[in-house]
Amino acid sequence: MEFRQLKYFVGVAEALHFGQAAKRLFVSQSALSQQIKLLEGELGVDLFVSIKRTKWHQVELTQAGALFLIDAKRILQLSEQAIQTVRQIGIDQPTVRLGIFKLILPERIVGMMELFTTHFPALSVQLVELANTVEVQEWVATDRVDLGMTVLPLVREGLVAKTYAKTNYTILMSRSHPLATQTGIRLEQLHNQKWIDVGREAGVFFGQAEEICRRANVDRAPNIVQHVPSFELLKSMVRLGKGIAFIPASLDLRQEPGLLSKPILHADGTPFDEVAIRHVLIHKSEQPNPLVQALSGLVKFDLS
Repeated sequence: MEFRQLKYFVGVAEALHFGQAAKRLFVSQSALSQQIKLLEGELGVDLFVSIKRTKWHQVELTQAGALFLIDAKRILQLSEQAIQTVRQIGIDQPTVRLGIFKLILPERIVGMMELFTTHFPALSVQLVELANTVEVQEWVATDRVDLGMTVLPLVREGLVAKTYAKTNYTILMSRSHPLATQTGIRLEQLHNQKWIDVGREAGVFFGQAEEICRRANVDRAPNIVQHVPSFELLKSMVRLGKGIAFIPASLDLRQEPGLLSKPILHADGTPFDEVAIRHVLIHKSEQPNPLVQALSGLVKFDLS
């Protein structure tokens, strides 16, 4: 999604007429129509009622278009405020400090940075890797970083979270495991398995793994054969056949010989997605920096 597409969309939405909007935006009507179609294609919804378009190029907003208009105006307003603030204080290269939970995929970090710099080309992003989700929240709350990429839940008050991705859990196992030939692992098959676990220090991952087991009526605790301090050690133990483990589906195993992951399924074979990891961008709820507000306003589910 391009910034100009938001401007074009708002222009058409306010005029409800492609011809009039094109004149106000100083762009050809064909180019305007093409950009709106590209935007609709990316969003996967119609923003305008096509059957209402007449030879006079009049349009009406769909319900989705009306909702999108609210956020589009907000993004444009916040971005303009940020630009004006930067210009007023004479900063040639605005800087934002972004705290990163260390298990966030590099692709997602790069995607977030590209989103920021697409709209603010002069922006400098300083990355700070932090050990766990609580630490990310603490650093944001105490102004040591401006924004944080982490996962829910929030345990620190005074923070705002914008979801940008959702990740289900899968079962990590060695390629020699008896269940390795199956396309997925049903909840009832989690009984009597040996487990490798990263433990409570991993925060949300441990709690959500226990929630999955609770829904499957599985008491995993007696069958945890090894607690490990890192995901690297977890993968090594699983590769050796010491047990299986819960991992986020987003973890890249393409360069991990001897390992594979299987989706978790209900008894009827449908995907189990009731327990999932929600990836969020956070900042302080009382945020005086218009640039931080504008960057947060750019985030839309889903960037994964």
